[in-house]
Amino acid sequence: MKLQLNQEHTIDSAGLLGVFDRPRFEAWTGVRFVPIQSLEWLYLWLACVLDTSLCSMSVDHAAIDAGVVEPMFRASTMAVPGERELAYLTWRLAGHTESGGKIMEVGFIGHSEAGAGLADRVAEEVRAWSEDHRNRTVQFEIPQTGGSDPKARRFFLDRPHHGLTVIWWWPLARSKPLAHCDR
Repeated sequence: MKLQLNQEHTIDSAGLLGVFDRPRFEAWTGVRFVPIQSLEWLYLWLACVLDTSLCSMSVDHAAIDAGVVEPMFRASTMAVPGERELAYLTWRLAGHTESGGKIMEVGFIGHSEAGAGLADRVAEEVRAWSEDHRNRTVQFEIPQTGGSDPKARRFFLDRPHHGLTVIWWWPLARSKPLAHCDR
């Protein structure tokens, strides 16, 4: 496996050596996706709200076949690194659409000596996104100055040349949130 850490990751990569030999924990979210539904807004949400952000993890087929990892996709998945721990996205079959398409539930598998904390914390953010932000519109701005305000759903992402503000909001035409639905 190869974990692609980004500039915002301040994790000591040496602490992640042997992470898959550490105890394994699963955290299921109840959040579902139907075929052709994009995961991009979920990924963006996690990148905004998690202290250690989100990164890509390429996966060896041999590791999947040996049962070491169960990634969301055969070649890769998204992961959340921590200090001496790692949680990565996975999913399981949760049903079928009327046309026979697979409905998949998002979950996290964590590896840590410290317990299931990271996997549970990330799974909770997935549930928060689905319940409160999945049906929101996302706006991007290049601000003059940086600063996040999570209560206002504004997140500043520091970038090398220009910072970027991500804002999750309800469109003006919608006066109240849409009812939660398991898509």
